[in-house]
Order: sequence, then structure tokens, then C-alpha cells
Amino acid sequence: MKTKIYITGAAGFIGFHAAKKFLDKGFNVHGFDSINNYYDVKLKKSRLSILKKYKNFSFTKGLLENQKLLNLSVTKFKPSIIIHLAAQAGVRYSIDNPDVYLNSNIIGTFNVIKIANKIGVKHLIIGSSSSVYGANKKIPFQEIDKTDHQVSFYAATKKSTESLAHSYSSLWKLPITMLRFFTVYGPFGRPDMAYYKFTKKILEGKKIDLYNRGKMYRDYTYVDDIVDGIYKLINKIPSQNSKNKFKRQLVSSGTF
Repeated sequence: MKTKIYITGAAGFIGFHAAKKFLDKGFNVHGFDSINNYYDVKLKKSRLSILKKYKNFSFTKGLLENQKLLNLSVTKFKPSIIIHLAAQAGVRYSIDNPDVYLNSNIIGTFNVIKIANKIGVKHLIIGSSSSVYGANKKIPFQEIDKTDHQVSFYAATKKSTESLAHSYSSLWKLPITMLRFFTVYGPFGRPDMAYYKFTKKILEGKKIDLYNRGKMYRDYTYVDDIVDGIYKLINKIPSQNSKNKFKRQLVSSGTF
């Protein structure tokens, strides 16, 4: 029997591509997603409709904050691997809606970690963000860099989930890998991303909005590279050190 993979955020951008990758490889996949209206719900439903064509895919709609529903869904499916990619995305949106990020990113992630520990998963993989590097000036960033100065509430919630993961990994020997994604792009991508907005403005013959007077640059990571990294990591379980505590793995996208 193929390994059972539980993926949160399965109707989201990265979650969809990850789920499809594992389904194509013959794994049994269960998706969990709230399908919220942060951006066009039709896009999320379109992704989900593709996944539902696979016989080895099942799905639960709900909020991660609903601990009872999440626990019921996970315990019924009995996965050996949980890939937690669900999160409230968007740095700017967090300025006006901080409560949403607190509930989804921190409480939701905590609920995922708790149930993963309760059922004793083989490996818990959690999506974090390059935004945790915050005001760090040293370039390029490294996983060993200190990340104490986040400059957005979104980044602060992501850093908080890393701390929660570290404590659970240390106290209960739960094998966890955190992935710091750098801006991801590709098919079925989020329409709130800059490259979509730029393309739309160009096609409409309109001016492109540039922040900070255009004095900025950003690296992008293609979604297939992200998903390939996740796929290669599922069996690379964090090892135990001499004190019998699991090491928390930190991996930045593009370094798999």
C-alpha cells in the first residue's frame, strides 16, 4: 500500500501542485482546505476539481482552527506524512486583517502539530516563508541566520509557527521539517501576486504600480521546483542527536 499523505491547503497554489504530484506518483492523498475568499474562489474550486478526478484523493473542507473537525479528518485518514501548507497568505493583507493571520497561521498550525504528534506521524513538513528573515541585511540569506526582526505581521506569525515546531520537536521527539519558501510562481498561481498584476496591466495598456520608487528586486521560485523539493524530503526524516532529541530541519526553497 502506498504511503498516505495528508495535505492542508490542498486547494491553494502550492498545496494543489503538491497534491497532484503525490497523486501522480500513486500515493493516497487527503486534502484539507477552507477555500476562503482571500482571492477568487473559482480558481480554488478549479484546482480542487482536478484533484477530485483522482480515485486516490479525498477531501475535507474546513478551518484549521476547528480542532474537532481537523482531528476527526486526520484520525480517520491515518496518514504517515502530513504536509502542512495551509496559511493565510499576503503580507499587505495582514496589515488590515491581523486576526485572520493569528487564527489561521498560529492557532491552525498549532492544531496541526498537536494532531500530528498525537497520531505519531513519520514526518511533519510545514511551509514557512522567506519573510521571516525580515530586516536582515546579509545577502544571501542562510538557514543559520538569526530571524528576530520580522517587519510584517504575516512574517511574525510564520516565525511563531517555527518556534512552536521547534518546541514540539524537542519535547515530544516529533520529526518536523520547516520549509522557507521564496516567492513562488507558476500555473494556477495566486492572482494577487505581482507578476499577475503586472501582466494584467500590460495587456490592458495601463501603468504598472511600483513601490519604493522601483528600487527593489525579488527572487522567484518556480512551483515545480518547490514541489519536487517537498517530494524528495518526505523520507529525509530529521535525525536524533546524542541527547535523543530530534533536530528541527530548516530548508530554504531552491536549496533542495
